Amino acid sequence: MNIAIRAEGGSKIGMGHIMRTLVLAKELSLKNEVFYLCRDSIENKRGILKIQKNGFKVFSLKESILDVLFNINIDVLITDSYDVDEKYFVQTKNIVKHTVYIDDVNSFDYPVNLLINQNVNAEDFDYQQKYKLLGLKYLMIREEFRNLPEKHINKQVKDIMITMGGSDTVNFTKTLLKWIKNLDFKFHIVIGPSFQDIDYFKRIHQSNIEFYFNANMVEIMKKCDMAVSASGSSMYELLASGVPSLSVIIADNQVSVSKKLDNMHISESLLWYNNLSKDRLIDRLNYLCNNYNLRKERSVIGQKIVDGLGAARIADFINNNFND
Repeated sequence: MNIAIRAEGGSKIGMGHIMRTLVLAKELSLKNEVFYLCRDSIENKRGILKIQKNGFKVFSLKESILDVLFNINIDVLITDSYDVDEKYFVQTKNIVKHTVYIDDVNSFDYPVNLLINQNVNAEDFDYQQKYKLLGLKYLMIREEFRNLPEKHINKQVKDIMITMGGSDTVNFTKTLLKWIKNLDFKFHIVIGPSFQDIDYFKRIHQSNIEFYFNANMVEIMKKCDMAVSASGSSMYELLASGVPSLSVIIADNQVSVSKKLDNMHISESLLWYNNLSKDRLIDRLNYLCNNYNLRKERSVIGQKIVDGLGAARIADFINNNFND
């Protein structure tokens, strides 16, 4: 089959859509021809380069996506974008036989053949689609986070990871730096590829802080005792790695995930970044650091609920149901 994926990524919207669809694209490409449809703009340049670096062809959307769909033979269209509405799905479904949407928030009743929501809170939504793949069973996580060994939890916390995603659109990493610089821990801070002011971090030299500009996430997580993370895809990687964490909300689509993980007693939510104070952050850091049994419990649960086979399950469903 010819499978097209529509997704974008850059400094404003982050790289989450690109990263998770690349995981799925690699699984689908084992049996299909897979390519991307991306809007031709400066904002999406980094996302397009990431896709091409992973070996997938990109068709630029200079005008309407409908023009491209009319001129390319496509059996399945997978969309992972918030920049869509009901009209988009109706129009694309009239051209492409099988349409798929990767969702996070259930904004409206998407008229598609297959609905995918990989998030821990997916089954809380009242999806009406006939075919739907919901929950962590369908989590699209990178290959290096699959089948990881059980995390060893140290009695004493020494190394703490901080990651606000690939772009940190709200610049919260800078605030956290000011808050944690005098704490008695070694901080491992991830500077994503789409950060707006990377040079700012390169000018900082402090003995208890190490920056990662081309981060090998799985290796950083192996060496860290706990983490403070935005409630995006990094949270799921932390679960797979068995790293106990505190989550921070920096975007609307992270609210439900952060609160769900908190309600399940898997990761404490510090809620919205702009309502979080230095004192509260340090208080919750110290609480988790001083509670070995809680860190151990959360580590075990996290690795149990994320097995890393979600993309393969999605690919199998598409191959078995849409190959006609």
